[in-house]
Amino acid sequence: MKSLLLSLVLGLVCAQEPQPEQDPFEYFFLASGKWITSYIGSSDLEKIGENAPFQVFMRSIEFDDKESKVYLNFFSKENGICEEFSLIGTKQEGNTYDVNYAGNNKFVVSYASETALIISNINVDEEGDKTIMTGLLGKGTDIEDQDLEKFKEVTRENGIPEENIVNIIERDDCPAK
Repeated sequence: MKSLLLSLVLGLVCAQEPQPEQDPFEYFFLASGKWITSYIGSSDLEKIGENAPFQVFMRSIEFDDKESKVYLNFFSKENGICEEFSLIGTKQEGNTYDVNYAGNNKFVVSYASETALIISNINVDEEGDKTIMTGLLGKGTDIEDQDLEKFKEVTRENGIPEENIVNIIERDDCPAK
């Protein structure tokens, strides 16, 4: 009887079709809603330091594929005062978005899961200086180890050393949304 049951279980397991790996961009388009900045990496640490424009405390991202737009809501701090920003970006080819903020930004979601987004951004500021940045956003303040490791990998792939990664969540005392 045990061997019959074991045969039945093995037969059912073997008969199942393998499931395709989840497309990370499926999460990307379903991922509209609350997102909190956890870590930011930058080729220029001055851009993500205190009172810097890219010390950004994200609150929400809304992707509108039909309108080819992305809506961003976040805070930035200057002299300890949180200032709220609501921006609209335009979708370009290859799931790249253009957003005007402290210059021109081109960003793409490099990785997405149910609980994390990793964004790669190229900023060209008003002086024409180029800065490469990465950001790890989470649904809450707890980040899964595998998401943090993936963020570090994406950051290195963008030519940003690990010592240029800043823990933003520890600095976030701006209002929740």
